[in-house]
Amino acid sequence: MAFPFPSQRMFNFYASAGLILILVTSLFYAASLTKPIRRIRNPSAAFPNDQLPLPHNFGDIVSELYKPIKLPVTATSYMDQRGKEFGNGGRNYWNTSLEHAILIVDIDTRSPDRQNGVFNGASKMDWEKVQPSGAGLLTLAHLNHYIYSQIHGYDYKFFHAREMKGHWHTWIKPHVFRQMLQQQQQQQQQYKFVVFLDADAVIQHLEVPLEFLLNRWDISPNTSIAMPIDTRQLSDEKNNISTDSRGKVVLNSGVVVLQNLPYTHDILQAWTECTSEKRYPGCGQWKERWSHEQRAFSEYIRYDFNPHGNNIVEIPCNDANGYPGLFGKAGIIDDCQGEFVRHYTLDKEMTKTSTSDTLVQSIGELVQKNFAMHRASLLIEE
Repeated sequence: MAFPFPSQRMFNFYASAGLILILVTSLFYAASLTKPIRRIRNPSAAFPNDQLPLPHNFGDIVSELYKPIKLPVTATSYMDQRGKEFGNGGRNYWNTSLEHAILIVDIDTRSPDRQNGVFNGASKMDWEKVQPSGAGLLTLAHLNHYIYSQIHGYDYKFFHAREMKGHWHTWIKPHVFRQMLQQQQQQQQQYKFVVFLDADAVIQHLEVPLEFLLNRWDISPNTSIAMPIDTRQLSDEKNNISTDSRGKVVLNSGVVVLQNLPYTHDILQAWTECTSEKRYPGCGQWKERWSHEQRAFSEYIRYDFNPHGNNIVEIPCNDANGYPGLFGKAGIIDDCQGEFVRHYTLDKEMTKTSTSDTLVQSIGELVQKNFAMHRASLLIEE
């Protein structure tokens, strides 16, 4: 009896599941080699059926697993799986790994501990049923952003924020940025950089360290904030709704890089207080009007707080915004591919495939290297 050939979608799903299984198996195998893991005699709800918990050195294991394909922070260029090469701009600001001096942070008002959420310790995640919408986006974001942080030794946190009365929910960003930097000062646990990504923003090349990107994007020791240029969008044939009142394309707050400098705190204070209109009359209109906090930043803050020209850096749209297939949708006139970070603003359902693809791509490369290393023992030629 002939079996029907599975669809490409089903094939991709099973391939992703298989390689993810390889990752998990590899992690636990590596853990068994480095540190014995004892069984829990009285398992909690987080580990039903007497399953083993993750080892405390999970991050070290992930980092060690990815070591064969990690790009050195001193690399002058990176070549992706398509053979496309990206340079570091010839810059050498950051030539050593910053590791725990970098914080990757997710910020959201949605619950992180619902069914299939990564913070839900009561039941096993069902990857097939994770929905790339609403709170489901958080699971995808946590998975991508957390794994990336562990590969490179960065810290990771999720900030579950409260809604701001009278403001669109994305207005939580500037005041949380400010709060986190202030807390770090008070606790004497200062991060050099705090990097935020939206829940629908997917890091594409897990093996590329942030230090390489900081050099590529010309983020110097003097830079306070960096954000990608937004994709231009026309509401009709003439009106560009992605520019400020001066005709300059706005910056997109889906990716924000903050350096912990005294001037950064001044910028964040002005941004946080913008809608009060004490300093910027008219800013209150952006409380709930699109594009909210990023329009306020682009309309006022970037013009008042960039005295040296590199205090606020504009990351190229093609590097950290957009995605393949966005061009032409809803009046989008920029073909930004999101080479390093893809921001699925109009197609959030694509975040799930992108999240699994990035993981499968990196694990696939590791498996490929292993096959090449052990070719003689694995390959039988007839």
